[in-house]
Amino acid sequence: MAGYRTIALTVSTAVFMQFLDATALNTALPAMGRDLHVPVVNLNVAILAYQLSLAAFIPVGNIAADRIGARRAFAASLGLFLAGSLLCALSHTLPALVASRALQGLGGAVMMPVSRQLVIRSAAKHELVSAMNWLLIPGIVGPLLGPVVGGFIVTYANWHWIFLINLPVALIGIALTLALVPDDGTRVTDRIDGRGVLLVAATVICLIFGLEGLSHPRVGVESVALLFAGLMLGWLYVRHAAGNPGAALDLSLLDIESFRHSMMAGSILRMVVVASGFLFPLWFQLAMGMTPAQSGMLVVASTCGALMSRFLSGTLMRGAHPRRIAMAGTVCVVIALLLTSSLRPGFPRSWFVAALFTQGLASSIPLMIISAVAYVDVAAERLGAATGFYTTIQQLTLSLGVTAGVWTIGAMRWFAGSGASDGITYEGGLAMLAGLAALAIYATARLSHDSLGALRPREATA
Repeated sequence: MAGYRTIALTVSTAVFMQFLDATALNTALPAMGRDLHVPVVNLNVAILAYQLSLAAFIPVGNIAADRIGARRAFAASLGLFLAGSLLCALSHTLPALVASRALQGLGGAVMMPVSRQLVIRSAAKHELVSAMNWLLIPGIVGPLLGPVVGGFIVTYANWHWIFLINLPVALIGIALTLALVPDDGTRVTDRIDGRGVLLVAATVICLIFGLEGLSHPRVGVESVALLFAGLMLGWLYVRHAAGNPGAALDLSLLDIESFRHSMMAGSILRMVVVASGFLFPLWFQLAMGMTPAQSGMLVVASTCGALMSRFLSGTLMRGAHPRRIAMAGTVCVVIALLLTSSLRPGFPRSWFVAALFTQGLASSIPLMIISAVAYVDVAAERLGAATGFYTTIQQLTLSLGVTAGVWTIGAMRWFAGSGASDGITYEGGLAMLAGLAALAIYATARLSHDSLGALRPREATA
């Protein structure tokens, strides 16, 4: 059987392609608008089509993996992403582009949970953090390189190549998957929970777009209605899934303490990371008068800190218990947010870089451990259901993070009477996020010492 590094490297190549494609597209939107003869703002529907398809069909990945095997499901997801990319490149109208992006999103919806499932199955418990590192690094590097690649392609070629470069990557990924990733041979032939899939899809769609609407200064009745509909559909799904082991999302996984507390702590930390990432560019540009280029260079420091954490985690876990590292890291997130909120326009730029680098490093290390421990106590036959459930909640959390960032701005403007160009708006917002991050300390403390200890490298426990 191939080692987890081989499998993680194989599937992470495809994950890198997915993240690179999504971020490079943002840079190309003005050129695409001119070529398709539509206002740039209208191209937002192409981005939403991908996000909608991705979020709604994550349970399909679990069903495909159960029916045809995780290896074949992942190869098929690459094929769908390839077909969607080719159709995007050939699109000459906005409706055609939207439909093609939706097909890409369907491929991504299968790719995300199944890639995680393949890596987790290939690793022993004490290898999970390292395995997740190999899988998650492309998720950091892709967004870092995406704007650069997109700008280069639009400047020296045309936007169609953003999608065409996916073709050889996808073909190589399919070949490597079929050649290197083993087939575990397990198949499930139970009846597909079609009603559950539809309820989950409708719930996720309503919640994500409802939350997205709440992130705008003027909240419309449509956003409130969507959010209410999402909550009602979610309640219907809970009733549907109760006592149903074949449900699209297995809610009985929440009975596993390590899975439940990992989801709670991880969701809080992800919300904080996304919300602070939303606040930083606004703070730097609107309140401190920086240019977009200066702001972008500073924000990259946080990404570099997150990338550095991938190389430090193994060393740290060989020297200390994962519980101690996770607790200390979560506390450091709170401290880093408070320190960052104390930055002022006259401070040296190196102080900004150091603060953001430290925050990226501090938040990524506990997130790695907390994410990995979710699967320690999950039986092998339930890993597919666990990865699908976790990935679905993760998508919702990312949407809620932006909303949380907007809410902190609104709260500070109401409390302090400040405006969008006042530093106190963002300084107070970051302090509020530090308070939210403090809740993750409690959730992390609830994680079992033994479950976290299972993640420690074998040589460290000998």
